[in-house]
Amino acid sequence: MPYGIRIINFINRRGIFIKRKLSKTSEFKKVFSEGRRIEGENLIIFILKNDYDFNRLGITVKKETERAVVRNKIKRRLREANRLLNKKLLPGYDIIVLAKNNIREANYFEICYDLESLFYKGRLFL
Repeated sequence: MPYGIRIINFINRRGIFIKRKLSKTSEFKKVFSEGRRIEGENLIIFILKNDYDFNRLGITVKKETERAVVRNKIKRRLREANRLLNKKLLPGYDIIVLAKNNIREANYFEICYDLESLFYKGRLFL
């Protein structure tokens, strides 16, 4: 393994792999500019192939959506939906999920269905 590249696979108390998410602005910009865009009813996803053998997720909810409580609730629902679907996905992709403003009215099952249909459109399932 080259010097400086190290993947840490430990789990925090919520069960999320720490280094298996997109967190840097440069990572987000790269996926936004070079990735494929697929639009659904409540969500937009951007997909870009990465060099790892696992998927990395980034979630974006606009501040226009509502208060922070509502935005965090949406992010929790998206993380859980991705956790359940991630086992069925092809490995090696950076995925950004962008929530549209109308996601406020969607319940958890509609969000799961929308995310799953977007993954199907993007041909990410095994």
